[in-house]
Amino acid sequence: MPENPKPKSDFFQKVTQSENTKSTSSPQNNSEKPLLSLSMIVKNEEKNLAGCLESVKNIVDEIIILDTGSTDSTMDIARSFGASVYEKEWTGDFAEARNESLKYCTGKWILYLDADERLHSAARTHLHQMLEALPEEIGAVVCSIISPHRQISGESEVHRGSYPRIFKNYGYPNMYFQGRVHEQITPSILMLGGQLIMSEVEILHLGYDQNREVMEQKVKRNYELLIEHVKEEPENSYAWFQLGQTLGRMNLVEQSEQALKLAIEFGTLSTTIGASASAALAQIAGNGKRYHEALMWADDSLEKAPKQAYALHLRAYALLYLERAEEAEEAFLEVKRRIAAQHGVPHTGFEVEIPEETIEHGLAEARKILGKK
Repeated sequence: MPENPKPKSDFFQKVTQSENTKSTSSPQNNSEKPLLSLSMIVKNEEKNLAGCLESVKNIVDEIIILDTGSTDSTMDIARSFGASVYEKEWTGDFAEARNESLKYCTGKWILYLDADERLHSAARTHLHQMLEALPEEIGAVVCSIISPHRQISGESEVHRGSYPRIFKNYGYPNMYFQGRVHEQITPSILMLGGQLIMSEVEILHLGYDQNREVMEQKVKRNYELLIEHVKEEPENSYAWFQLGQTLGRMNLVEQSEQALKLAIEFGTLSTTIGASASAALAQIAGNGKRYHEALMWADDSLEKAPKQAYALHLRAYALLYLERAEEAEEAFLEVKRRIAAQHGVPHTGFEVEIPEETIEHGLAEARKILGKK
């Protein structure tokens, strides 16, 4: 595939053509830096913020919160936890807001969270020791994000994603977030020569486990921001990937498939996100009973991330429906082995948690075809 090809499709053409900061406290200026800063951006989060800050209490050494226009008690709650609170007008750009927050962080390392997230209790006992022991070349720590998702249809599933939520404080603007929504810090960390390391740190994300009305509002907001993003950067693979995911949540399956294919065709996705895009296409093809195509995309995902369980599970079902029962049986058994060995740590950008009964059903169907009990 040529580098950075520009796909020509009706979908591509249709989508792509269509600082005042005030502070209520001062940043710390200690001669010796604290180890870990918490960086957050918030707006009207009085229902969620206390739970988030409680989960990191006595773990982070400073709390930096940028408020983008709260009209409730969010800022009072933040200050009750000892946070330094700053205010900035919301401009419709998550990266811009996060970068503003980074300016005030003085810690050697930065953890960033949203108000609807919680640091898992297991991480609290060893996080400081882990950071202090990291080699100098490590620039970011990849954490597992556990995210219950309630679809607009009302159905629920659990997503597990891998994101560098803890990173070395190289100082803004040396390091910076990019992307109006689903913003990323990874590109700037890599440009600075920082290496990423996997960890067992888990963060629970509650933001997508909401009622239908809240989910519709959130998905609509993300869709509008992502449309602006791909108009501004029409060859940004990651923006197209996230647009594909969002279109899927809106049950716009054909458009979702086209956006995901564009993301892959541009050729600049990271290996793990590329594996997730291919797996999503395998899921779409399988749901459409295009099983040969589902198998192709599942294999493509596995080529990019061979140790994952999710695409292997999609492959197993494609094999089952293609009446390749012996291969399907072995694939389902391998899925079970991988899930048992990996303890929920994702091997791609995100994976859908596979219910045990779904695996057992597929395995039973394969064995029935083979005449086994």
